[in-house]
Amino acid sequence: MQLTPETATRNNQSEREPLKPDELKEWMSEQEGRDAGTLVEITGAAFDRAVGVLRKHNGDMQKAADSLLRAADGPDPAEQQREADLKGIKEHFGHLFTDNKAASDGAGPARSNIIDLTGDDDPPTDTRFRATTRSPDPAWQLVRTQASKTADEELHEAIQASYKEFADESDDVPPDEMGLREGNRPIVLRSDAPATAYAALVVQSLFHIPQVRQRCSQLRLHLVDGNKPKTYPDWAIWTLIEMFTALDLAEIAVFLDSDMIQAWDTEPLTQGVPVGVMSKRFLEKVINVVQDDLDMQQIERGTVSRLFYFTYCKIHSPVAGAPETVFESNTGHIVPIEISPDAPPNGNALVTRLSQTFNTYHDDGSSDHQLIIQPSEMVTFEISVNAPATAPAEREPLTYPKTIYMDEFLAVNLDLANETRAAQRQMQKEIDALVARKQSISRFEDQDTFEHLRGAIDYYENIAQCDSPVRQNSPERITTLQLMATKLKNTLAKLEDEVKVIDEKISSFQTELDEVSNNPELRCHPYDLRAVLVHTGLPGRKHIYSFVQDKGVWWRTVDYTVTEVSEDVVLSDPTGLHLGAGPYMLMYSRRQSEAEMSAPVNWPPLFASGVETNNMRFHEAERAKALALAGLEESRGLDGSGDAMDLS
Repeated sequence: MQLTPETATRNNQSEREPLKPDELKEWMSEQEGRDAGTLVEITGAAFDRAVGVLRKHNGDMQKAADSLLRAADGPDPAEQQREADLKGIKEHFGHLFTDNKAASDGAGPARSNIIDLTGDDDPPTDTRFRATTRSPDPAWQLVRTQASKTADEELHEAIQASYKEFADESDDVPPDEMGLREGNRPIVLRSDAPATAYAALVVQSLFHIPQVRQRCSQLRLHLVDGNKPKTYPDWAIWTLIEMFTALDLAEIAVFLDSDMIQAWDTEPLTQGVPVGVMSKRFLEKVINVVQDDLDMQQIERGTVSRLFYFTYCKIHSPVAGAPETVFESNTGHIVPIEISPDAPPNGNALVTRLSQTFNTYHDDGSSDHQLIIQPSEMVTFEISVNAPATAPAEREPLTYPKTIYMDEFLAVNLDLANETRAAQRQMQKEIDALVARKQSISRFEDQDTFEHLRGAIDYYENIAQCDSPVRQNSPERITTLQLMATKLKNTLAKLEDEVKVIDEKISSFQTELDEVSNNPELRCHPYDLRAVLVHTGLPGRKHIYSFVQDKGVWWRTVDYTVTEVSEDVVLSDPTGLHLGAGPYMLMYSRRQSEAEMSAPVNWPPLFASGVETNNMRFHEAERAKALALAGLEESRGLDGSGDAMDLS
């Protein structure tokens, strides 16, 4: 529908018709002339000036009068600057504008108040839109209105939900979870108190290390007057072996414990002490007691490696001459590893950090090394996260392999390991230099240099050579533009060729680096990952969990829930990264064959028979429960209390 002026009249006042386009333009011109004359009388401005200002404000008399009166007092600096900017834009980018010379001179028609969707009266335009070849400027990035929540928002919500969960946390296990063990699913070892849940995870992880089960099953029980001991450490090791027996032979899904935790005099978690530190203290206590008992009973005789303890020495290698022994030997069991969230890419890889812990290279060419003399069957890494010097944009995670080879840390391989590391450092230096060179060629101020060059070539070839209302191209200018496009093409081709050569060199050096790192002489002592303990960074027993491997399958245990997971999840779980948490303990043990790991373990008969009796009682209780439930359902059906259909 078209809008008509209120002053328009027709012979028949009872029926109004829209003005025709020609009549409307004539009426608008007359009305504009009258309004402009009024402005001239009020402001004393020239008639053409009044018409231009009136059109600028879409016929608004009040705004036009205010503008003319301000102009009479003196030029507006802001308006002058805008006019200058517009002039510069039209001069340099005139080919993007329509021919609006007539409008700027005040000779064109005023903006119509008619809502016209046909565009019949619109002036022709020669504006062309092209697909840009330039990379986006980061400063002009758009945010989707329906974008997902930011990491900070998700983190805040997770923290709030965790605090609420922690406040409402119940120690009760749902009855449905207290059923029979499903297949080979590991049994949950659940501490009676939330503050000691970390210790239950440590014990459960130790149980899933084959060597720990095999050695502990050989220990003879300590009896006091033929009875169960009641004092530490005999009582502690008694409860540990009893628990291992239950985790192996029992048929229940969840095992609730208080005796073992009490026997080991387990410290509760306290505010300000990381869960990793508490877990290390508890594990050290278990290691010391069990290893002492293994040594006392001479279970590890001859060439058999000790279960937990390895021996190491410290060597100083001068610039020239033979290595010097700083101290002969010492024993170790838990290796501390520090990681930094602001580390460079791959800077928090376990092997990299382990090498930095055991080896120190000085600027004068000398070096110090802590070398393993006699390796142990099991090695545990305690992970601690240092505070970053500056808040990094992205935190570098800890990465750890499925298998770690201890050969490069053995004393017998000192020379070979040093030669290998020197070759690795040299190749990595070459790779880093090539990557930096490629970066300087292909990126500038976080922009793609090649995309900018392609955009410039496209401009000189397809846009700059077009005639515009403000400039006509001469043959000389076209020749200059073509020459510039050719030069840019040659530059682009040269840089692309150089980047291609750099990529080939990087690939070659990387292949050599992999060959050096995979030296068969340094891959004779493989240790496989057995367990990972993880902290989300939030409080509560539901925010510490374990990954353990059982019969080739990885399982995640969170409180009383056990879930099968893939190996990729175990090796790349990002949980806790943004809270300075994550994996806090890694347990590896020497590789064994499938036959060795699956061989049955002979637990003490006292404990094995007790577990068998408990299994029978549990099955009887489950059958009685099922019969009672069936009887209840049957009685409901007989007395009509069930969900029978009412046909009345």
